[in-house]
Amino acid sequence: MQKDFEKEYYEAEHFWEDASLSDENNVMRIRETVRMIPASVQNIADIGCGNGLFIKQIHQDRPDLKTMGFDRSTVALRYVEGDKKEGSIEHLDFADGAYDCASCLEVIEHLPVGLYEQALSELARISNKYLVISVPYNEDLEMDANQCPNCKSIFNANLHLRSYDMPTFTALFEKYRYKCVEHKLLGKRVNYKFHLEYRKAFYPKQFRKWLAPICPICGYHEPANSTNRATAPTNNAQPAPSILRKVFGLLTAIPKALWPKEERYYWIIGVFKKI
Repeated sequence: MQKDFEKEYYEAEHFWEDASLSDENNVMRIRETVRMIPASVQNIADIGCGNGLFIKQIHQDRPDLKTMGFDRSTVALRYVEGDKKEGSIEHLDFADGAYDCASCLEVIEHLPVGLYEQALSELARISNKYLVISVPYNEDLEMDANQCPNCKSIFNANLHLRSYDMPTFTALFEKYRYKCVEHKLLGKRVNYKFHLEYRKAFYPKQFRKWLAPICPICGYHEPANSTNRATAPTNNAQPAPSILRKVFGLLTAIPKALWPKEERYYWIIGVFKKI
């Protein structure tokens, strides 16, 4: 059953109008995902389609492809072009093998135990050839952790419940007789090595700011006029940097230039073929 707090979160109009859903990186991810749909696919069901950005891109790049959008949010489905249906991922209202391909993008990392297993099974059931799946890659769930000001519970601000490395991801549908035949990492970022560990050790409060719209434990809402939220805008002018700060910045620039860096990726996209 869909939890009340999640229903409230995903039925908010502003959530589906959020500019970050169509920023440059997300657009690149969506375009690349469309490109990965096998050429033989004639119809596709996008499960957890949200406001239909993926479906819209399919209509532009693969106009021959028939689409079905499926989501639990009534508000989100208002934005979806073409055929669509409302429902829950654990009980997909489609026949066995109804679609050449089922896609599920940035959804399964949100699902709790029980519902998660049902969702994977349902995705495998309604497809007769392929699955296209994307999730955050090697996500450090503490990076976006926040703490509820009311009940003090600590949870991921994006409501992500699990992290995926390469072996975990590629084996997702093995028990359902699907093999990962293609995968791609996207959203490249270059970070300083051990920077995250440094922040955790010396600035732990950075990982306890209130970032979520609602607490999944106690249902806490921050008042609309509150300025406590970490993302709240401010009109206060920032003071000009002092000479000392400028000198400090120059001194730290030297080790930064020499410090080893590492590449990380935000998303992994995979194509799974029924065998």
